[in-house]
Amino acid sequence: MFLKIPVKHQQGSMLVTALFVIIVLGMLGLAIFKIQSSSGRSIGYEVYGARAFNAANSGAERALAQIFPLTGVSNCAESSTLDLSEQVAFHGCKVEVECESFLITETDFTHFRITSTASCEAGDFTTQRKVAVEARSR
Repeated sequence: MFLKIPVKHQQGSMLVTALFVIIVLGMLGLAIFKIQSSSGRSIGYEVYGARAFNAANSGAERALAQIFPLTGVSNCAESSTLDLSEQVAFHGCKVEVECESFLITETDFTHFRITSTASCEAGDFTTQRKVAVEARSR
């Protein structure tokens, strides 16, 4: 009724099965490792992108504070550099701010165009963000 296969013909099948399982598990472990390292790098880009964006905002706000001071004379410097690398929150960030002013004679308003570009470096990658602000005064 039952077919009997001699033991001699079955030798080595366990070795093939064990090798197959080891190779599949090794490939699965390698795939998980690659996904994990890729995820860590993208989180780094996201964090430094947020730092660069906030540093660019800080540069634009500083330029606005110089244009519209609470006391004193208004100043729209053509370009200035702000080094924030010593600050803990903006480690490795530098900001370049450009300010342009022009008068619209029809409305008698002075318009200001501020462009703030921040770049943050960390090891082998650099993130950069740019913020543009326009304001006017009479």
